Amino acid sequence: MLYEKRITVNVHAGDELTRARLARRLRPLPGVDVVREGGEVDVLFLGRDDPSAGDELYRLTRDGRTPVVVVAEELGETELMAIAEYGVASVLWGERLTSGRLSRAVHNAAGCCPRLPVLTALV
Repeated sequence: MLYEKRITVNVHAGDELTRARLARRLRPLPGVDVVREGGEVDVLFLGRDDPSAGDELYRLTRDGRTPVVVVAEELGETELMAIAEYGVASVLWGERLTSGRLSRAVHNAAGCCPRLPVLTALV
């Protein structure tokens, strides 16, 4: 797939090492630029042992300025309900994360491709 438009992406995680790992996965994707501020899409890593992840999810989605893509290690019922309530654009499982899935999720969130329901991303 060839993307004409460049999409800027902010990466959020509970620690700097995880944020850097996710940014490293995003940088080689076609049409994607990782930035520290002012991105068009937020990508949030929800770790298994990250107590602040729910607060970060709420902070990113409360104003609705930018769509949010969640990469999750594990999701419980509470997290799934929050994701549905907050209007997250896509959810990806960390263990099944591929470059293609990550690229599609970011481009879908930015409005470059037809949107799929969040439940489709969970399959």
